[in-house]
Amino acid sequence: MTGPQAAALQIARRALAQRAGPHTGAGAIAVAARRAYDDLIRVSAPLIGEVGLEALTGRALHLAQRSYPWLIPTPEPEQSQEAFAHFLTCLEKQEPAVAAEAAEAVFALVSGLFVTFIGDSLTAGILKKAWPDAFADASTGEK
Repeated sequence: MTGPQAAALQIARRALAQRAGPHTGAGAIAVAARRAYDDLIRVSAPLIGEVGLEALTGRALHLAQRSYPWLIPTPEPEQSQEAFAHFLTCLEKQEPAVAAEAAEAVFALVSGLFVTFIGDSLTAGILKKAWPDAFADASTGEK
């Protein structure tokens, strides 16, 4: 895994962990993923629109199926909002560690797609606004 990919995965991991809190079950991970996604919609919609985020999410889910074949596509993959809801349902059926790993991977893929389309600095700004807690300095606890 390259530096940017590893960094995106770490940011996603921290964002999901903060939203899950002390809860570690697959259901809690799915709820955390929903919250993280809602935060991302809130911040990115003014720039790329909800449809733009849904398109990036649909692509990320498609790419994630390579590593997580249990992410069976919905009948109409172009309807990404339904695809994300389906993803959450799939997460709930997994072991917690697998669910967490898959959720982190999907959010890292979304971040990578953001970088491809709008660049590093705009992506970093969006993610910092959506998930400020994920950017806390691990050694000092500061943001």
